[in-house]
Amino acid sequence: MAATAAVETIERIKEPVQQLTRRWMLADSTDACGVQLGFASGAQFWVVGRAGVLGSCPAEVAAAAIAFEPLAEVEKAWHGVPEGLTHQQVAVLYKDIITAWGERALGSIDRDVLATVDVLGRRVVDAAPASLGTIFAGWRRLPAPDSLPGRAALTTHVIRELRGAAHISAIAACGLTPLDAILAATHAPPRTGPAYAERMGYTGPFRDPAEVREQRVEAERLTTSILVPYFSSLTDKELRLLAEAVESTCQAVMA
Repeated sequence: MAATAAVETIERIKEPVQQLTRRWMLADSTDACGVQLGFASGAQFWVVGRAGVLGSCPAEVAAAAIAFEPLAEVEKAWHGVPEGLTHQQVAVLYKDIITAWGERALGSIDRDVLATVDVLGRRVVDAAPASLGTIFAGWRRLPAPDSLPGRAALTTHVIRELRGAAHISAIAACGLTPLDAILAATHAPPRTGPAYAERMGYTGPFRDPAEVREQRVEAERLTTSILVPYFSSLTDKELRLLAEAVESTCQAVMA
């Protein structure tokens, strides 16, 4: 019964978590902040902002941890860190953007709802092993602010990184490359197919996505399966409360 409730919750919050995190990841203000810091683009700020929790490792290591970005694009970002900043410092600045967004966007949401997202969400991510993914492990270690809206935003981001880590493992287990996963992504257009791969920096010719469509669908199922033990650290009632809180938070922000 617990596993069934966990699967339902994982599926329920998948899209709301993605929608919420895109609010700061894709914001013009986030891109502008990266450029103001000295990055060539907001996209480069996104790369180092996320993977900077690894510290100043080789670009190839950062690309491996991110998985879905072409190595050449990661190298540009990794070697383009503005003078006077370390990769870790960029990650902290990126975290500050997330928590500041939470202050602005979530400040009027019921505090009990935000506390549910933060407290129950943290219990889920704390139940997962650090070995699941290095970027996930790094983000989980970053200190949370005292403010509840900021903490709820940060916890939502760590939940996203948790799923991302599980997804990387699932893609590999299904015999797919990251490029295969992008080509046959189950997202709605335009976030799928050859055009999307080119937008991310890959160059063709590309394989027919239909060749790996079934494996790609299986990878989504396996991602959920990997996450079940960690969500099962909550009771069925807590799982329902977490799903409702994440959904209502998303609805309030998207309204």
